[in-house]
Amino acid sequence: MEDTTWPGTVYGSLLSLYQELDESSILLLEKAIVQRNLRNYLESLAIFDAFPTSIAVKAAVVLEHTWTLFAQYRFREARWVAERGLLVFRTSIGGVKYHGPTILLQALLGGLDTLTDGSTQRCFDSMQEIYSWLSAVPTDHFTDVQVWAVNLYYYLPTLLHTAAGSPRFRDIPSGPPNSPSPGISLLRKHLQRTGRLNEALFLLDTEMALLPNKDAEIEAMESVRSSCIEPSTQPLGYIEGCVALKLALMYAELGDEEGYREEMFNGAGALSIPRNSEFSSNLLRTDTWLARLELARAGGEGPGAEAWEGFADYAAKVGDYRIEAKALTEALESMISPDSEEAEDVSPENRERIRKRLDELYSRLGRSFHRSVTRRRVNDKRTGHHQKEESLSRGVVMYGQQSALRSLQT
Repeated sequence: MEDTTWPGTVYGSLLSLYQELDESSILLLEKAIVQRNLRNYLESLAIFDAFPTSIAVKAAVVLEHTWTLFAQYRFREARWVAERGLLVFRTSIGGVKYHGPTILLQALLGGLDTLTDGSTQRCFDSMQEIYSWLSAVPTDHFTDVQVWAVNLYYYLPTLLHTAAGSPRFRDIPSGPPNSPSPGISLLRKHLQRTGRLNEALFLLDTEMALLPNKDAEIEAMESVRSSCIEPSTQPLGYIEGCVALKLALMYAELGDEEGYREEMFNGAGALSIPRNSEFSSNLLRTDTWLARLELARAGGEGPGAEAWEGFADYAAKVGDYRIEAKALTEALESMISPDSEEAEDVSPENRERIRKRLDELYSRLGRSFHRSVTRRRVNDKRTGHHQKEESLSRGVVMYGQQSALRSLQT
């Protein structure tokens, strides 16, 4: 994996905003992004926290900092960083109608509203604003800031649990009539063709949630990997490694042990870090651990609450709170699922201990909405009427304002 230099190999995807920064700040920002991408979240956030205020409120730093916190479920901290940045932006943009960084922060704050207290209005308002801003922009004219906006436009509905992939949902960028591909897929392919691979990878996870089946998801991932061709200023080894790990996890979920092992080997090779590098990586270890748990589940052998809790302990140690929340949720569900062999043997005290730990985690991170949802899922499962309508590990919220949603539909 390449060391970060500037100019040269770059890991950020908001390069147009780097013009506000001096060279030393760019180097530090790139280092923070690399650490985040390697799941070294404590190291990444230490860099962001060390920026002087004059640099911390620059658009590229605010957005990358907020996204790093947002992705880790550090909701309270993410809101503080975003609101401080938004205040600075609003005092400096004058009468600009569509100021990209401001729109992105508003969208992130809308997502935080939904994740923390279940309110949805700012999410819907942001989706409407992004559509108004970008609906007429041709695919080959999207800037890096607008690519971020497209990603959020498709990501926010997953928090609202609405059908972003529905034919009634208005696509951006718009494709040919009756195109089977969502607009985000068309944009990702354009970015690949033009060598903007960091941005293509950035869109990939959101895109895959909209695709109709696993075959389409695999095709999208392979497409990104096949675009990793030298020469390039993009971190090709990192991109290839990330795609391989995503494929390994998918094959594990499908119970395909051969595919899992092949792609895990590919990922480990692509993400190899020189011994003398200042960087280490939690990415490979975390994804390997998760894939093994999923493979065991696909084989019908568990993995069981104890295994998931051990994964949660590791995630807590390295500051990966999203994974900790996922692992604790899986541990709790394995204790209450009617299909789990160990559910009958779990003591109420042990079940309550895991639930309490999950509650305390979310409360510490600034989420007040999760508790009633967690208990509803537990009660539904224990009575045998659970429907898979809420995923705490992905932050999906079952709230909606249908009148606002209809304004986004044709």
